[in-house]
Amino acid sequence: MKNRQGFTILEVLIAIMVLTVGILGLTTTAALVTRMIGQGQRYSEVSTAAAERFERMRSQPCATLSNGSATQGPYALSWTVVTPASGNSRAVTMTVVSPTVRATRADTFATTILCR
Repeated sequence: MKNRQGFTILEVLIAIMVLTVGILGLTTTAALVTRMIGQGQRYSEVSTAAAERFERMRSQPCATLSNGSATQGPYALSWTVVTPASGNSRAVTMTVVSPTVRATRADTFATTILCR
């Protein structure tokens, strides 16, 4: 009998199975990366909304700063202002509630505003 070159059906089936497992892994990874990119974009928008509100608060005199809430586009912002014992600054904690695909998410930001 001559030596035949080529692949047996078993070798082809194993190669197809290995290829299938690899493709499924890549598909799962692509879905995860897509979700992470969406979360990063949402977090970027939320932090920008909080930064804009902090800047508005910095432009006001310290005596007028108080707790409050507002909406900015799809985001609900609420903040608390605390005056430390020294009195020459204000500690501001802001919570931004944003819609997600399944529900809502709350992110918290904090800063200190120095009084002039």
